[in-house]
Amino acid sequence: MKTIISTKFKTMQQTVAFLSEWGNDALDFSKRGVEVPTTHFIVTAIILDKGDIPFAKRVIEAVRVRHFSGGILDSELTGNNHEKRKEILEDIDEAPFKVFSVIVDKRQLIGEGLRYKGSFYKFLHSLADRELFRLLPNLDLVSAPIGDNTFMKGFVKYVEQNHIPNLFNESSFGFTGIENDGLVQVAGYIADTLARCYDETVITDQRVEFIELLRRKLLSVQYFPDTFRTSIAPAPSAGENFNETLATLSTNLANDFLHRKSLSPVPQVKDQVAAWDTCYFISGISILPDISPALN
Repeated sequence: MKTIISTKFKTMQQTVAFLSEWGNDALDFSKRGVEVPTTHFIVTAIILDKGDIPFAKRVIEAVRVRHFSGGILDSELTGNNHEKRKEILEDIDEAPFKVFSVIVDKRQLIGEGLRYKGSFYKFLHSLADRELFRLLPNLDLVSAPIGDNTFMKGFVKYVEQNHIPNLFNESSFGFTGIENDGLVQVAGYIADTLARCYDETVITDQRVEFIELLRRKLLSVQYFPDTFRTSIAPAPSAGENFNETLATLSTNLANDFLHRKSLSPVPQVKDQVAAWDTCYFISGISILPDISPALN
């Protein structure tokens, strides 16, 4: 299948990220109670220029009217109605935003010293902050009302403590608002859709179609741990034009580039890193069932 990837994001003086997340903080996968431990935790942001927000809100309001009778754009209401989800994703695509996401396989954190909820959330805060700031150091962050949301409450505090404005105004990165409008709801809807492509508790055989619908919107998708990154490149079928040694070398060189350049401030290098991340993301979906046992 021929794949055309567009990851370049036109940045203006300031952009806005509407944030949401999916998953719980349960880390004991042997327990089976009322709350089933999710295998993954996903942080998602939809990112757009400030000037595009009014139009994007109008698009999303039309989606809410068409699919939710004007109510909340709630992924739980769509549930396993996969055809309805595809329709909604197609309609959402008209809004001018890009998708950033961090996908963490919690099962792989047990051996990483992140067995406790406190350290687990601190790790997530650091990871999401680092990757967002790497891509867009001038960014206004917006979340839904926090309430008892442990992750978002801690993330707001983490960003405030680590991005203190200086006299030189080298960057503007921080939370500027709390809203429960359609754009935050879209971030939550996409996070839930990505969960259905990865998390063992909700995974669906429709994941390839979901990713195809989201592909044009992807800005950056980051995985943790990095061992997952090396597992998701699909092995092509053997043929006279396939050289396994060359393929392995190419994958290793790509990984090396990402490790060395992931924090580069150079715009062209940022685009290259984002493009490789998206390639990994798209290629990994088609073989997910094959690699899942290795991640247990």
